[in-house]
Amino acid sequence: AVAVRRQLAATGLGVVGHTAYYLPFTSPIPALKAAAFDYLRRSFDFFAAIGAKLVNVHPYVKIPLYGRDWIEQRHLEVLAELLEMARRVGLRLMLENTPPLFNTPAELKPIFRALPELGFHLDVGHANLGTPANLTGRLLAEFGDRLLHVHLNDNLGGEEDLHLPIGVGRINWPWVAKMLRRYGYDGTVTLEVFSPDRDYLLLSREKWRKIWEE
Repeated sequence: AVAVRRQLAATGLGVVGHTAYYLPFTSPIPALKAAAFDYLRRSFDFFAAIGAKLVNVHPYVKIPLYGRDWIEQRHLEVLAELLEMARRVGLRLMLENTPPLFNTPAELKPIFRALPELGFHLDVGHANLGTPANLTGRLLAEFGDRLLHVHLNDNLGGEEDLHLPIGVGRINWPWVAKMLRRYGYDGTVTLEVFSPDRDYLLLSREKWRKIWEE
């Protein structure tokens, strides 16, 4: 943690806690849930130690033989526990919109309505999956008042979460910037561009800066 804090200070960068998307913290198997919670607890401690104030989690829905209602109720119970875990170390917990079951406003509304302390983490790429039109505007209309962080990455729609550089896919980025401004967001963003050539990450940064400033 000391080395990371030193690097953050040297670069002037902030930090947002991002947990693994595949942790089975909603598993009905007690040992799996306990293992995921142990990992999350250690992650939260580390994020707090390096100066993070926000931490995200992703819904975990790979639970065969259990229906939508059970999975939703399980998330309500477990997220309440994680909110307390985050609070104890001074972190604000966020839920990231994630297909297939927790990506639309209708799917997320019961969770946010039941857990008023839970922050919203918008992933613009996810909002473009499994839908004929990007859901960013609708998500912001519903949850913009609790938006705490944003992920930016491009894709081609459909079902594949490609994490392409900005401008390579089909997302209308000037419209995304307009929607964020409309709902008063001027906070942090993370460019989730998964390319072995880091020049594409730098290019995405410059493209987003230009789009945002225009």
